[in-house]
Amino acid sequence: MADWEDLRFFLAIARAGSLAGAARALVVNHSTMFRRLNAMEDRLGVRLFERLPQGYVTTAAGEEVRRHAEAAEAAVLAAERSIAGGDVRLSGEIRLTTAANLASDYVAPLMPAFRQRYPGICVEIATSDTDFDMGRREADLALRATTQPPEFLVGRRVVGVPWSAFASSDYIARRGRPREVDDLARHELIGADARFSRLPAFAWLRETFPADAVVVRASELNTMAALGLAGVGVVLLPGDQVRAGLERLFALDARFDSALWLLMHPDLRHTARIKALADFLYEGLRADPRLLPYQSPQGPLPAPSAS
Repeated sequence: MADWEDLRFFLAIARAGSLAGAARALVVNHSTMFRRLNAMEDRLGVRLFERLPQGYVTTAAGEEVRRHAEAAEAAVLAAERSIAGGDVRLSGEIRLTTAANLASDYVAPLMPAFRQRYPGICVEIATSDTDFDMGRREADLALRATTQPPEFLVGRRVVGVPWSAFASSDYIARRGRPREVDDLARHELIGADARFSRLPAFAWLRETFPADAVVVRASELNTMAALGLAGVGVVLLPGDQVRAGLERLFALDARFDSALWLLMHPDLRHTARIKALADFLYEGLRADPRLLPYQSPQGPLPAPSAS
């Protein structure tokens, strides 16, 4: 291998299974990926991938290269985290990952005050319902709604988030107000697609009510809340999705509850700028009146592995 860049390009192709996917991951064009791969194979004198209709699949030689490449990547990332973990400057960039509604409704309003306090820190906000790989530095800090944070991350539990049933005043005027779970059998329901049914509330909805009770499905919470606001039906939402125009009907079972967590890789816990943002968000979110009803009386709890 000529350098680490060769291994980085190789791993991107192996993980994506295509040149196009690898190019998107590395933010380069398709022709660059094609050229780099051909150059690597020419230098090594072996074919690293089989070009199949379903995508690029590593050959035996490619699997051997992948084993060494992943070991090299782990060492490089560990070195980067170790160096970043000792950074005491209140300046530089931070990549924060969170869900779209948390970014727009809760994080964005806090940014002017954060910028005023820490003008040397630039925050990049990456919104996604998919968890970023914190070990590979895809993000430095995560604000996540979860029932169980990954054990390899550390952080703080910000606030508890119970789930409830909601409907718009327009829907309630037309169809009446359901007051308990059993009443939902007589109402139109907003559900989740198959992928999003991994969440306990939507798995329960799918198991409890017939398929024709669900009149529309969506793949993320913002759309579900918008459908509820439009009067389509009754929608199940976590407390952080509450918005003007949606009336809270009743609380769901506590087993559906989640919590907001601020999480980071253990190697980065002492990085000054990351700690500054984490502390600022923690205090700001705890003081947000929209989340005050959901605070745990026990206060913040350490994430697994936190010291």
